[in-house]
Amino acid sequence: MAKTGLLAPLFALVAALAITTVSSEALADDKCRRVEFKTVAVKEACEKGLKAAKDQMKAFMKKAKIKNCQVCHSSLAPEYKLKPDGLKKYTDAGGK
Repeated sequence: MAKTGLLAPLFALVAALAITTVSSEALADDKCRRVEFKTVAVKEACEKGLKAAKDQMKAFMKKAKIKNCQVCHSSLAPEYKLKPDGLKKYTDAGGK
């Protein structure tokens, strides 16, 4: 009986540590998944991390008066796939 009483808190501690480790790794994964870049701006932003790339694109969208990401992207996180005409729309709006 005493062994069971000691194992339960130990198991709870191990589980809590595992969850914390997984959560920390998810937060640390701040890098772009894309490896091929067709624009200088996105490549440079991705070198700084995913947050920098998102911030750069949000600033561009605001300046270009683009209402949402789906104008150019067919899917968002984690890969941000472009529509067939997504790059053209980006460059037509002033993207480099």
